[in-house]
Amino acid sequence: MDSTIQIITTVIIVLALAITVIATQTARRRRQAIPLRVIPAYEALPGIVGAAIEADRPLLAGFGSPGIGGPNTLLALASTELYYQTARRAAIGAQTPIAAVSEASALPLAYGALRRAYAERGRLDRVKTDAARWYPAGPRSLAYAAALTAAFGIDRAAGGTFVGSFGPELALILDAAARRRIPTIAASDQLDGQAVAYGLGTYPLIGEEIFAAGGYLGENAAQFGALIATDTLRWLLIAAVLGATALIIRQPVLDAIGGLLGGGG
Repeated sequence: MDSTIQIITTVIIVLALAITVIATQTARRRRQAIPLRVIPAYEALPGIVGAAIEADRPLLAGFGSPGIGGPNTLLALASTELYYQTARRAAIGAQTPIAAVSEASALPLAYGALRRAYAERGRLDRVKTDAARWYPAGPRSLAYAAALTAAFGIDRAAGGTFVGSFGPELALILDAAARRRIPTIAASDQLDGQAVAYGLGTYPLIGEEIFAAGGYLGENAAQFGALIATDTLRWLLIAAVLGATALIIRQPVLDAIGGLLGGGG
């Protein structure tokens, strides 16, 4: 590795650690001291959960096909975190939020998140064992999409979060929700699935927003600090790219301006 790249990498790592530590300590004292950029999906989630509790209807969470041990492990953990944050809020109601997975290794993740959320509320006895469900597996599984579509009618779901690995079959799920006027939060790691989520989801998530649920919805200072560090580094990277671009084009632009002025004389 080139020495310049090593230096830049080291600086980025040190900056990330420093910002994370500072933001974490600040969040422990006063979380509101550091504002976050607005993500509409996370702003809307508490209201969606509240409406479901008032209507005495469950929420539906679809993970798609990510699982543990494969290339989508981080995505499975992110989907589980969003389900946990949803269940933690819904635990005060009578209906248990439903998790639907199509990868068997994600099933214990979903059930563990559900138990953790209800245990935090002191309502572990209210957990329904059939709330975490496995449906026919496989990427772009139409059987999985059909099962979730049917769940809107059978379980009378009042809202849904579909964040994970979906292909174009996500259109079946989101269209069924839209026809029933059910609000949805949607995102996918697949390009065609993300296009569907953006077009049909009530509140789509984009890019790394999938991994920000803990920082926005949770109370863990470390997750909040990591989120602040990520956003800060993003802006620093943008500034560095713009600065480098300006330096590269500075001389050609000056030469062009000089030529125009000289030609005009």
